[in-house]
Amino acid sequence: MLKRMISIPALFALSLLFGTLHAQPAPTQAPDAAPQIEIDATLKSNFVAAYVDILEIQMRYAEQLQSVTDEAEANGLQQAAQGEMQEAVESNDLTVQEYNLVIQTASSDPDLMAELEAAIEAAS
Repeated sequence: MLKRMISIPALFALSLLFGTLHAQPAPTQAPDAAPQIEIDATLKSNFVAAYVDILEIQMRYAEQLQSVTDEAEANGLQQAAQGEMQEAVESNDLTVQEYNLVIQTASSDPDLMAELEAAIEAAS
């Protein structure tokens, strides 16, 4: 269940933060190369804090979006959520790119995934 908890909201967060990534320069690695990032204790701690903040933002906006019938209003809410999520990442001393790289790395590293899941559960 925790793996589902981290992967589904993380993918939702990624999709909301994706627009922000377009403004950043693309990495210069080969397309099939694994992301290169050193994930130390500080980065893990910052990621967990940002992730918990993003979960709270997602829950708040998901409730609001359920009652919206106007497409323009829904788009506005999604943009507001994206902005808040980006602020949550940055307020936890991460860039959006670092946040996304931690998620990508954890998706291919079961030990890191388990460590992050335990930290997220403890912080929630």
